[in-house]
Amino acid sequence: LKANTQWRVQRTDPPRQQAVGVLVAMKMSMAAAAVGAAVWLVVLVSTAMAEEEDNSTTAPYVAPEVDGLHWAETFDGDVWSRWSPSAQEKYNGKFSVAARNQEALTGDLGLLIPDEARHYGAAAKFPQIVGKKEAPFVVQFEVKFQDGLSCGGSYIKLFNSDGVESFKDDTPYVIMFGPDRCGSTDKVHFILQHKSPKTGKWEEKHCKDVPGVPSDNLSHLYGLIINPDNSWEIQIDGEKKTSGSLLTSMEPPVNPPKDIDDPTDSKPEDWVDEAKMDDPDSSKPDDWDEDAPMMIPDPAASKPSGWVDDAPAKIDDPSAVKPEDWDDDEDGEWEAPIIDNPVCSVGCGKWEAPKISNPEYKGKWYAPKIDNPEYKGVWKPRQIPNPDYFVDEEPCILPAIDSVGIDIWTMSKGIIFDNIVISADVGKAKAFADASFKLRHELELKQQPKPSRGGLLEDAMDFASRNMAAVGVTAAALMLASIWCCCIRSSSVPRAPARKEKTRLKKKAETEKKAEDEAAETKAKEGEREPEEKEEKEDEEPMEEEKEGGLGDIGEDDQ
Repeated sequence: LKANTQWRVQRTDPPRQQAVGVLVAMKMSMAAAAVGAAVWLVVLVSTAMAEEEDNSTTAPYVAPEVDGLHWAETFDGDVWSRWSPSAQEKYNGKFSVAARNQEALTGDLGLLIPDEARHYGAAAKFPQIVGKKEAPFVVQFEVKFQDGLSCGGSYIKLFNSDGVESFKDDTPYVIMFGPDRCGSTDKVHFILQHKSPKTGKWEEKHCKDVPGVPSDNLSHLYGLIINPDNSWEIQIDGEKKTSGSLLTSMEPPVNPPKDIDDPTDSKPEDWVDEAKMDDPDSSKPDDWDEDAPMMIPDPAASKPSGWVDDAPAKIDDPSAVKPEDWDDDEDGEWEAPIIDNPVCSVGCGKWEAPKISNPEYKGKWYAPKIDNPEYKGVWKPRQIPNPDYFVDEEPCILPAIDSVGIDIWTMSKGIIFDNIVISADVGKAKAFADASFKLRHELELKQQPKPSRGGLLEDAMDFASRNMAAVGVTAAALMLASIWCCCIRSSSVPRAPARKEKTRLKKKAETEKKAEDEAAETKAKEGEREPEEKEEKEDEEPMEEEKEGGLGDIGEDDQ
């Protein structure tokens, strides 16, 4: 009966039950949201702590291992016992050994250019290295433009010091490599000086395709690798930027041409090298007027009504009055201010018609061109065998090198060199760079100002992308909570009974009601008997009192 009654309440009062369900769902959703918020808070705190640990922008400098390298210069210790400044008078700049303005690896030093508009020259000697067929050649070094690079070079020269008294700008070198920027020049040089076996002369061979110089103020690693197969590669920050072959990618070529122009040959005087000529049979038409102007006054134009030919466009202001305190001796002659002439609302002065294109204009007449019957083609000098011709199939085998020099002129200060490496092992050079440049570069990137973000939505997306695991866990928790609230939780309202159950409950209710009615009737009859019995009992009590009193009246005298 109770279940049936609650079912009837549910049927007859759906808004109330719906409100109860919504309230329960809201409470459960709020609980799920609180759980999600707690998870987010834990994630945010842990992420902030992790970022605080990872965002250290400096680290103590530790000298990198140089084992396996032919030579390395880290500018530690007594630098000037290894380096010698150029003694020539033109080098008016003085290098210094100093730390960077903003250190990443604290305590690390480099070779600094402290002043702009100076020539700088210095060199250092290392154990001689001679090219080998089976081994590559690697040179790499770091440069940082702390104050930018507006105009100047930052390259190094590798040379052999045999017979060199003092390093200078015209000292013969084998390789010049490094960044250079000034005006239209913006490239990383790679110049190879190759000695001709025929003439004994050294000739510069320039890389045809060179990369540009990075434009930021960070440290950058410049690397050149020459392989045993004559291929070469220029790297910046360990990434290949360009590559080629010493046999095909240098200008002029390492190997000279087999034939050359005959220097004694010259073009004959009667040689005709003009493919077209004026048509001799053509003539200028009689009606062609070369003197006709390109523009003429518009014949359809007329002077506007109200135009005043003899009035000036500007006049003295007639309403202006000389101030009373004006002193001509001290202030000069007073002049009224100039205003626009009110009669010139349409226009004043000499009127001229506007210009239009002259329909009769044809310009200068030129005879049409025809094929030149005397044309012989483009003249070229005859070819002769090149007396200096040779073939070097292995320019990758470099001559002896035992020194590195810096010879630059710059309009930028704050340039710092570091970690110059000469090696015959590409892997060893990379390991050295990983232990030095890579650590510094990562820290310098963290030191850069953070870019401005686009608002709360982008910040949230960025956070989510950096914390995918936490976002996934939170989303799963919220989804499971929602499913539990909506689908799994049991209802506090009993379900409506089925038809058989309703019949059974109805019969049970009728039986219980009949029993209750019988009980009530029985109770009512019992209630009627109680007053009668009470009256009879009251009537019997006086009789009993009289009986007792009669016996008590017998006294001793009566006996």
